[in-house]
Amino acid sequence: MSKIVKFVCATDDGINFSKKHFGSAKKYLLYSLDIETGFIKYIKEINNTTPEERIHGDPKKAKSISQMLNNVQILIGAAFGPNIVRMRKKYVIVVSREPNIKKSLEKINTILEDIKLSLDQIGDKKIIYLR
Repeated sequence: MSKIVKFVCATDDGINFSKKHFGSAKKYLLYSLDIETGFIKYIKEINNTTPEERIHGDPKKAKSISQMLNNVQILIGAAFGPNIVRMRKKYVIVVSREPNIKKSLEKINTILEDIKLSLDQIGDKKIIYLR
């Protein structure tokens, strides 16, 4: 039986991951992922409407991102800031070393087992690196 989860990719241009911290990306590309088969389906683009940070690692920024992405289980980006500590409580964090989103998603099957294990983890989720 398939298990479908949702994830977002942080981007400024819709092609590459944002070089800025995840919460400062201009937009997020929302996808669904069947974690049994690795099948990925694009859903939509979400503009980042959260307020700017007042201080580096602002907890209000993390809360705004969480509210905006409330039905998502996985966050994928190239860079995360201090709020990664807060985000790991709710989300599986994937750090992509491949800057191109499409190329990165073609490699998602290499980390499916890690994603499955982390989704079921209680407490802070594991940070997964996609190379």
